[in-house]
Amino acid sequence: MNDLKVVFFDVDGTLARHNSGDNSSILERIPNSTIEAIEQLHQTDVLPVIATGRNRGMIQDVLEKLQIDNLIANNGRFVEINGKVVKHDTFTDQQLRLIVQSFNEQGIPFCFETADHLYKNRNSGFEPDSSMELREIDDDAIPEQVIQLIVRNDQEKPLSMEVPGVKLVKVAKTVYDVTQDFSNKAVGIQAFMKESFTDKSKTMAFGDEENDLEMFDQVHFAVAMGNAAEVVKKRADFVTTSIEDDGIYQGLHHFKLI
Repeated sequence: MNDLKVVFFDVDGTLARHNSGDNSSILERIPNSTIEAIEQLHQTDVLPVIATGRNRGMIQDVLEKLQIDNLIANNGRFVEINGKVVKHDTFTDQQLRLIVQSFNEQGIPFCFETADHLYKNRNSGFEPDSSMELREIDDDAIPEQVIQLIVRNDQEKPLSMEVPGVKLVKVAKTVYDVTQDFSNKAVGIQAFMKESFTDKSKTMAFGDEENDLEMFDQVHFAVAMGNAAEVVKKRADFVTTSIEDDGIYQGLHHFKLI
């Protein structure tokens, strides 16, 4: 791993513990060992990059705390390199109308996601977690430049949505992102590597959930957290300890990156 140049890090379940129902922020859920590991990584020639399903606004304090300037957000649909936006995909108006119609007919609450904000219709039943700061809009309103939607499914019945060019991506136990068919973290990583002239052979990624699988396929070496879903562990080249057992620090130290 001596020639490694870039490490991509998922956020929820990887850099930060999943929300357990309390009112903690994402930043509060990052273990001290992870903060120390990223600080040590900054002292090397290896560049840390966030690769998350969340938008930039939701993790701004994380970026500042970890002093990370490079970001793949919204499951690969938004990419920023040293403050420069190099990719920013949005839904078409027709796609949004069909998505909203589908969820409203099924009685499924949702929120809209742009690059920096989350919006919900005033009478929507969508319940945010402590990391979400929602802006209320009129019931029939749709924000501009929507990148994704977020839905929750606490029922045993699987979610259903048949909108051309649109898919559901599981990002947590009961949380799904609504995004375009061609969107995933790998697409964002491709855009990042092209813009930064980074070769795949010099990349690594840490992740824990199903929306990290495409990212694993796009990098040279994939590391699953000990708390990762089994399908993620099976796809990985190495499984580090869980986030509760200093997984990021242990993984980076194992490969002598810190």
